[in-house]
Amino acid sequence: MANKEGYTPRDVQQVSASIRKILGSRESASHFRVGTDAVEFNIFADNEKELEERKRLLTESSFRIVSVRLLDTPPKAVVKAEALEEGIQLFNEERFWESHEALEQAWHIAKGVERDAIQSIILTAAAFVHYQKGEEEICLSIMKRARAKMSLVKACEVIDFDSLERNINGILDSEKVQLFKLRISRV
Repeated sequence: MANKEGYTPRDVQQVSASIRKILGSRESASHFRVGTDAVEFNIFADNEKELEERKRLLTESSFRIVSVRLLDTPPKAVVKAEALEEGIQLFNEERFWESHEALEQAWHIAKGVERDAIQSIILTAAAFVHYQKGEEEICLSIMKRARAKMSLVKACEVIDFDSLERNINGILDSEKVQLFKLRISRV
């Protein structure tokens, strides 16, 4: 949903309580993540009719739905380059959970040092998922793992790893999370 209220990850409890109240139960939604432009969460519905009803309730309560992705369908097979491109795009849209999923598809295909390079990006996306959930300490802990994995290898020609490493070092050195965009390598 669009984040027209300007919520931050620190507001995740307030946002989740509000949405669950609108939907009528605590079990109807979970895994809330607050990004700059959108609030993401999982809605549980037994069927299409129930999903449409929950979307209607949110829309009538002045929430604007930006996108809906069904999570109970297996991902389609893609080539590594497509998975990387999609993962980067989703990362740069602050859709870190979905980015993580797309990048994992590329990671499964990759081999050797490229596999480790992609894993460092996946860990960065995972760290930002926790930040969006208001879990800053967990974010920083996972970010350390991303940096450790990255220091071993910078072998993914699509990503500017120098920029990625500078951003991660800045976050870890300051202990202040700042979202950033992945830069495309100019190789």
